[in-house]
Amino acid sequence: MDLSRPILITGAGVGGLTAALALARHGFPVQVYERRELDEIIGNAGFGHTIWSNATTSLRTLGLGERLLARAETMTGSESRNSSGRVMFRMNTAESIWPGCMPTVGIGRGDLIGLLRDACLERGVTIGYGQRATGYEIVGDGVVLTLADGGTVTGAALIGADGIRSTILQQLHGRLPVVYTGRSTYRGIAPGTCGLNRGTVHLFSDPDSRYGGGAWLIGGERVVWTLSCERTPGTEDPQGIPARAREIADVLGGPAPQFVGATAPETVSRIDVYYHEWLDRWGEGPVTLLGDAAHALPTDLGQGACMAIEDGVVLADCLATAADVPGGLREYERRRRERVHWIRERVLRVNRFKPVRNPVLRWVVGRIAKVVVASSAPKMWREVQRPPELTASAPDRALS
Repeated sequence: MDLSRPILITGAGVGGLTAALALARHGFPVQVYERRELDEIIGNAGFGHTIWSNATTSLRTLGLGERLLARAETMTGSESRNSSGRVMFRMNTAESIWPGCMPTVGIGRGDLIGLLRDACLERGVTIGYGQRATGYEIVGDGVVLTLADGGTVTGAALIGADGIRSTILQQLHGRLPVVYTGRSTYRGIAPGTCGLNRGTVHLFSDPDSRYGGGAWLIGGERVVWTLSCERTPGTEDPQGIPARAREIADVLGGPAPQFVGATAPETVSRIDVYYHEWLDRWGEGPVTLLGDAAHALPTDLGQGACMAIEDGVVLADCLATAADVPGGLREYERRRRERVHWIRERVLRVNRFKPVRNPVLRWVVGRIAKVVVASSAPKMWREVQRPPELTASAPDRALS
């Protein structure tokens, strides 16, 4: 394959940078264009991820294993409690990890972005910040990307990794297929451990299941937390967000008031949770989509960033073994669609669960749920944590 023209990527988030690094390790020249300035990305990184074994193992193939573990908190399981502190269920997700694979970790989004960015720059990837893409044109066997300042760049391929409201997606499909989940999430990062057990994703719910929450350590003696509720999108004064988060934490009880109270109010944020309708077509010619631009998911199961990471390594794997760019991109899409669709169906099942208001029915459902979780969850998490199979070997691939 001709390596004289660069592969263009829109979006310098987790998926875009993973793809850039994976491609660079296979010898492809890569140029990344990000609409935000670097300071804005760093300033808005007050959140964290659970990066499950399927994705941490993918990052290890890019030589990031040791760096990742040095910045993150290793996770081994999850625990769900109600507002009275009673344990609803516990699960050891480490038992579902495939042999020889990396552990699941909690890591700050800023730490993960920084790790990927540093590795990309070490590999000669160019990253242009404040460079918003406005569209593309397929010309011959290549593609021309147009930027907001009127400039254009030409490449052998274009990877749209520019998020749920992707410019590349909108041009490809003529619309943005976004769906509101009906829920909003408040989130932040608190200093210290806030009384939480290490290695555990802590989940919380109130008696009426109106609110939910989660918290886990992310390295550097910090706790990332999320609180969710049913909400009309965009209907809240930003100044009231910290107070609303504290109200929800008080209802949830347990350690929630402590970790929310320990968080600097100006860093507490709220997002309305959207996802994509299923798209059967991710690309055309030398153009494809990746991560949220292709298949934005609700946050349940914590697989959004993980799927983007998997996308990035599989994309590079397919292009490294393809005779031509379009063939490699179509093979990437084929390999990823089945996997992402399976994950998506499990995520949506959780997201569509309707809270039970009746106390008696809620007790019955809770008892049944404990049995179901105990019997079916290990098998599901085993499949969730299956790492992608890669066929091409980068010249200097290291499992460190």
